[in-house]
Parts: sequence; C-alpha cells; structure tokens
Amino acid sequence: MNALNDIRILDLTSGPAGGIATMILADFGAQVLTIERPDDALAHLPAARMWRRGKRLLQLDLASAEGLSDLHQLCAGADVLICNWRTSALVRKGLDYASISVRHPHLVFCHISGFGSHGPRADYPAYEHLVAACTGRMRLFAGLCDREGPVFSALQVGVHATSQSAASGVLAALFARRKDGRGRLVETSLLQGLLPYEQGAMLAQQFHDLHPDLYPAMQSATPLPPMPSLYYHPAQAGDGRWMQFGNLMPHLFDHFLMATDLIDIVADPDWNATQMLLPPAKHEAFRERMLKRIQERPADDWMSDFIADGGIVATAHQTTQQALNDPDIVANGHVIKRDDGGVQLGPLCRLTRTPAVPGSDAIADDGFAQAWRSDPRPDPAASGERGLPLAGVRVVELATIIAAPLGASFLADMGADVIKVEQIGGDPYRGLGLGMGSARVNAGKRSVSVDLKSAAGKEIVLGLIKQADVLIHNFRPGVPERLGIGYAQVCAVNPSIVYLQSNGYGPDGPGALRPSTHPVPGAAMGGVMYQMREALPEAVQDMEDLRLWTSRLMRANEVNPDPNTAMVVCTSVLLGLLARSSTGEGQQILIDMFGANAYANHDDFLAYPGKKSRAMADELMHGLAPGYRLYPAAGGQWIFLAVVSRREQRRFVDAVKQAGFEAPPDDAFNGGGDELVAQLTALFAQREGQYWEDLLTVSGVGCVRADACLPSEFWLKDPQSQALGLTQSVSHPQLGEYRRHGTNVVFDGEVANLKPPPSAGQHNSELLSQLGYSAAEIAAFEADGTIWRETS
Repeated sequence: MNALNDIRILDLTSGPAGGIATMILADFGAQVLTIERPDDALAHLPAARMWRRGKRLLQLDLASAEGLSDLHQLCAGADVLICNWRTSALVRKGLDYASISVRHPHLVFCHISGFGSHGPRADYPAYEHLVAACTGRMRLFAGLCDREGPVFSALQVGVHATSQSAASGVLAALFARRKDGRGRLVETSLLQGLLPYEQGAMLAQQFHDLHPDLYPAMQSATPLPPMPSLYYHPAQAGDGRWMQFGNLMPHLFDHFLMATDLIDIVADPDWNATQMLLPPAKHEAFRERMLKRIQERPADDWMSDFIADGGIVATAHQTTQQALNDPDIVANGHVIKRDDGGVQLGPLCRLTRTPAVPGSDAIADDGFAQAWRSDPRPDPAASGERGLPLAGVRVVELATIIAAPLGASFLADMGADVIKVEQIGGDPYRGLGLGMGSARVNAGKRSVSVDLKSAAGKEIVLGLIKQADVLIHNFRPGVPERLGIGYAQVCAVNPSIVYLQSNGYGPDGPGALRPSTHPVPGAAMGGVMYQMREALPEAVQDMEDLRLWTSRLMRANEVNPDPNTAMVVCTSVLLGLLARSSTGEGQQILIDMFGANAYANHDDFLAYPGKKSRAMADELMHGLAPGYRLYPAAGGQWIFLAVVSRREQRRFVDAVKQAGFEAPPDDAFNGGGDELVAQLTALFAQREGQYWEDLLTVSGVGCVRADACLPSEFWLKDPQSQALGLTQSVSHPQLGEYRRHGTNVVFDGEVANLKPPPSAGQHNSELLSQLGYSAAEIAAFEADGTIWRETS
C-alpha cells in the first residue's frame, strides 16, 4: 500500500515548483491529473520529463465556458487543486479560493505564487532568480568573479523549498481533512521559499547595537569573500581536484589534524581548542601550512584515509552529473533507472512500510478524468472555526545543529507541539554565533534538557516518546540503539510512532557511519560547482591563488544544504502521518542530506540520451541569457531582468519604446547574444534601477533592483515582506522582544500566531509534571544532574 493511494490531485501548474511537488505526491501513490497548457515552454525543460513522471495529461480549453465547466467537474472529484496562476488571473476565471470553495468545499486548494498572493509585488512574474535578486540574495555571492556587484545565484533553492512547502502544506491540509472532510486554502510562494535560507542574520541585525561585530560576520556582502574558518575550509589536493572539509566540532577537527599529521598545533599555548583559532599571524601561518599539506597527495588518497578514520567530515567537489554515480547516492536509492536507459532522482524519502513507487513517463489521460467525474467527493458535514492543521500532533525531536531541528520547527509552525530534547548544557548550536542561528531553527518549540545516558533520563525521554506521534533524530546509525531510542526500542513503547531518522549520507552506502555538516553535500551534490560555473582551476595553485579560490568556494557553498534538508524533513514526516491515518500504523522514515540536496539540484539530477547540458552563467556570472541576467544601471545600481516568453519580449519592447527609449526588436531575444547584451547594457545605463523596475513591472515584465538591500533587511523592512507577515514579533526569555521568521505556508489566508524559541530546559517542570512526576522528584532530578535548565 502507498501512503497516498486514495488521493486525487488536479494539477494546473507550470514549471518545476508545482511539478516537483506533484511528482512527490504521485511517487507516493496519489493520482495526479495535469492540465496541459498548449504554450507551456517550461514543459520542454530538460527535467520536465522527470517531474511529470507518474502523471496523466489532459488538455482543457480554460478560455472557454465549456473548458471551465469540465474543470469544475474534475474539481468535484478531486481532493486537491494545485495551481501557480497569478491571483488576478484566478479571480478573472472565478477560480480564486473564495469562489471555488463555495462550489467545492471539500477541496484543498494549493496556490503557489512568485511574490505572494497580495502586496505591492504580488503580480510580479514568478521566476526564482527575479525573487532572489529582489530579496538581496545575489549580493551574498559578491566576489565570486572578477567584477563588482551582485552575482547570479545559480542553484534554484527557492524552487526546491517552494515545492516542498507546497507538498507539505497539501499533506497537512489532507491530514486535517481526515477529521472533518473540509478543504482549505494552502498558500506558498517563491518568496517564502527563500525565507528558510535566512539563518540568523535577520536576528543579529536586530541585536546589532548589543553585538556590533556579529551581524557582518553572519551575512557578509563584502566585495571580496572572507577566508573560511579552519574547520570549514576548502582545499586543493595534489592532483588538482578540489576538496571540502566540514569539521565543525572540536573532536571532528582533532580527527582531521591527526589524519593530516598536523596535530602538533594543539600543543601551541595559543591554540584555542574550542573555537579552533590562533592569534592572527599564527592563524594565517597554520592555514597556509594546512593548505600546502593537502597539496602533497591526490584527493582519492586523502579520502581513503578520511573514510578509514570514520570521524572526519570531508568530500571532493563534484558536478551534479558526477554525483549521479556517487556510491552513497546509488546505494541509498537516490537515483533510479528509467526505461530510456537514463536515470532520475529517486523518491524523496524512504517510508519503510508504505514506500514510494515512482511511475513511468507521463502519458495522456487513460481514465482518471472519467473516474473522477463519475465519483465526486462528498461535501463536508462539519463547519465553523478551525485551527492550524497539525494541532494536536506531538513531535519529540532529539536533534542538534540546523537541518533536523529546522525541519521540526516548520512542523511547529503548522500547529504541532514540538518538544526539543536537549543534552545537558543544551544543543551545541546554542553556543555558536551568540545563539542567533539556534533561535532561528528552534522557534515555536518547548525544551527539556535531559541526561539521556542516565537511567532516570532515559525513562523521562521514553515517557515523552510514549505520548508522541512523531520522533525526529539525526544520530548516526547505531547511536540511537546505544541510547535506548532505536526504532525497535521505541516501537516497544509506542508502536504507532512515525520515526524519522536524518543523517548525512544515508544508512546503506559507504558513508553510513561518517559524520557530515552542511558544506559536504553542498560540494558533493554539485551545487557549489554549479555556482562556480563548473570552472575551477585544474592546475595546482600557488598560495595567493589558493587563498582566492578557497574563499570563493566557501562563499559559493553558503548555508543552503541544511535548509534544503530541513524542507525534506518536514515533508517526509507529513507523508508518514498521512500514511498512518490510512493504515493505522507508524513506520520508520529514512532521509539524508545527500538525497535532500540532490532534490535541490533537481534541474540536472537526471541523465538520458539527448539531454541538454545544464545551463551555465556567463564568465562574469550575470545570468543565463541576455533576457535573464543582471545589468548595471545608472548611479552604480544593479537590476535583474527576466524576459523569457515571447509575450514578455513584446511587452518589454513596447514598454521601452513608449517611455521614449530605443529598444531592440522583440525577436532579438531569440539569439541576440553579445550584441543584445551590449544594447541592453547601454539602455539600462540611462536610468537608475528603481526607474526600470517601476517602468517594466507595471507592464508585466520581470525587472527588480538587485542591490537595494541584504536579505535580512528585506525580510524586516520591505513592504512585500510586511504585507505577507513574513516576520512576527515574539518575546524570548533571554533575547527579549524581537521579530522572528514567519511561515513557509499560510493556511486559510490567516497568518499564524507564532511562538518564540525556548531557552534550554525551559519546560522541564511543565513537561515532567505532565508525565506524572511530583515537584519534589523534579527538584531531585535537577539537583542530581538528570535535568538541566539554562538560567542566563
């Protein structure tokens, strides 16, 4: 049995965000009927055959009354309608939620937009890179090439996060619908899809007066990338290949020092073992010694030693096409073979009792529409107010640092009661960056700090698990069993638990027992190489160039692999919950950072005969084509232009001519190359960036300022962010009043009332009392160190 085999999805989307969301649902058993657009250029993208797998295709003329009538008949038999039309277009067709919910109150209506369904930018075109430029994301890549200004952000993380938000929002709504039969509105956007990648700089900006040195360190847009931390350093091996290290914790870095014969540095009296720092002159001297040491041997020799050690976070940089053959990717089913001899992304996660069964390539509808028309869904009997869809769901999280905790926080944003079980002293992430990142990933939870290695602590944790619907952890294989919380051990006290295990490489490949941190999947799955145009120097570099390229590589890697994984954590839990609501059984769910980041590289994580190569940015990283790239404007400003379709090309030319400028002919966009770039560069140099945004967007052409702000400033101050409620005021026990991040998904048009992150152990007494412990017993646990509470 599949997790979703009784679910019907009517898909009106175009492009990868909706396509991948519905592919995931189809993989897990949903019937997906896609309404084809006759002029859909995005259906010809290289990855479209992958995101259309398992679906049926139907053509309807939605410009006619007959076509709309047919659509409503299909809505009557569907469980979910998912679309990415602009709000204004939905209203014109009478397909906005206010209208459609009257005729189809059972229907879950998922709307994916570019900039949100309302606000001053609601009708801007929905292109990933237009949104990225507007939010300031392209400023974060400054310095990756030999020019000033923002740099094209290649990897489509917004599409990845938005597709996961759409899938998870639909699953949450379906889960709630099992109780009352009622549909609801699920909204997400590419703009919200970029919010998970804001990992604390927004908070740090608010506390800049208290900690003036922290904010620039957390979100740097300096013209030249800073040198990496020693523990997160890229390096070049002796054969010219590039490597990435991610030994975030001191014990991991110690393993690295021993394996590279650099361990003598710990005897230096100036060595700070906790921060892995030296005084500046010594620090730089050791950096150069470390980089030279890695150049003494080929990458494969180093990796052989690191894998044998088992405690070192390291990988070689790969392209996405190389990653298709990565042994951990293959062993864990993250690529699947296809009938044409090619390979594609495998299922999003491994549900051990209700596994995915990816379908064949999309075919013309062979019966879905007829079956749905003849078997409409019943109208709901219930009515009245409802809360968030996961209200009443309890999640126990035993996870640290970013990916799994952030995924659990997304469940809290949907109404789940998430209990974070922390070690004595708290999650180690609390001690990094003055806790800004920790506050980001733990928002909305309750916290208990317990010594899980003690008998009493284990009893407390198992008591919490016994009452839970979901358990999430990110321990390496074997560790949960030693702690008494392995899947079989947990099932003994709670057989219906949805048990999600998230780790670095997956449980079945050669990396199963190895540690991982975010730079490793970023390097290994091809995201960094894509950002760098797959154009790293192959010759062995001297020290000056080593410093340049390693700093560029680290800036290109950024923080996205952890949020990429967090999005998959959230969706996977919801697949498990919906499966349990059908079967009555819990199950173990396996995900890993490699698989999640393969999904973030969705546009190229497939191969088949005749597939086009991945589109690469130009040498100076402006963008992908003359009509889809960054341009300098007057006054030292920058804009991003997104003119893709023939309609947009005509609108652009008309708008420019009407404003009194000389415009290129609209057919010049079809292959204008350098000549068209030169024409547009001369055009945009005549006015400042905001002029061009105002002129072109009113005509339906994508154009935004690309240098107006950093992302942290955008989320806090931009009118579009404020209109959508993408930040919200909360009060924290230590931090006081501040604005926290908003939600990835909005239900029923209502922005949820969000909660702050907890201090470590803040809810010890509350949670232990609910387990039946007396005040005296709780005090004794605190006195003997079984539990701990942060006090300052």
